[in-house]
Amino acid sequence: MPAEALSCYTTNLKEHLHLTDPAAERRLAAGFTLSVRRDGLDNTLAFSHHDRVAPDFGYRGARHWHDTLAALRGEFARQGDVLAVANCRNLPWSPSHLMRDVPHWLRLAARDGERWLVIDDFDALLPEGHQVPHRGWADESELRDLLAPLPGLDTTLHQRDLYALGGGPARVPDPGNHRWLEHGAGRFDPCPGDWVRGTAASLALLRDLLPSDPQALVRYAEDLWAAARHHQYLHRNEPTTAAAWGELSRSLRYAAQSAARGRPRASLVRTAFDRILTAIGPGDAAAPRPAAVSAGAAW
Repeated sequence: MPAEALSCYTTNLKEHLHLTDPAAERRLAAGFTLSVRRDGLDNTLAFSHHDRVAPDFGYRGARHWHDTLAALRGEFARQGDVLAVANCRNLPWSPSHLMRDVPHWLRLAARDGERWLVIDDFDALLPEGHQVPHRGWADESELRDLLAPLPGLDTTLHQRDLYALGGGPARVPDPGNHRWLEHGAGRFDPCPGDWVRGTAASLALLRDLLPSDPQALVRYAEDLWAAARHHQYLHRNEPTTAAAWGELSRSLRYAAQSAARGRPRASLVRTAFDRILTAIGPGDAAAPRPAAVSAGAAW
């Protein structure tokens, strides 16, 4: 995996923030952690993956395309780049094209009249297939299709959006709205709840929970895959630790696929967690990093 490989959100977030703040990439990497909320919506686990690096950055939404387009033009004029929310179902380069409704961030990196340069640097082998990076021009009619509003999402996907910027939950526009992210729009609610804070403590919780609950393993496999990508990036100059995170990701993905076929592999899951907990050592266990999830802090 290339050193720059991150999750579907953080890949394009990193590139967007770097354009106006070269230090943002360093802060993003330094802030990678893992915290788990045990009392999320509908008692579904929620995950916080890193400290917030842009406190003023948040979601905007609009019901009508002409309002959305005006806002995108305005943000591009101010920033020279816009991070917009697409639906993987509508992205021809996504392996989920025409299959799944999944939020996905991409960049509008240049504009020529009514044509926009769409850049998606995300590169990953996913259960549905290989997502390759994309770079291409789209007219505003094509852009409207790419950025079509998402429907209501299941709780797991919705909570990924809530905590996608870190810290307290972001204000996510209602289903049926076009969405993008904008500087100066950072509104975040206080972050109450029953959180397990810190990478080692969170992994220990998941090690005790997931082997006995195959459905939960399937539900949260993508969250743990994202965590592994982040920590491989964080430890990219520590080959042993980075490799252990990669092995955790592969083992859990295999176990999730097996569980989905009705063949849970509890011992494989437990062993995968024990291996990474041994690899990261007590240093991670001693660093709960409460700023990752406290009110007013940031993902």
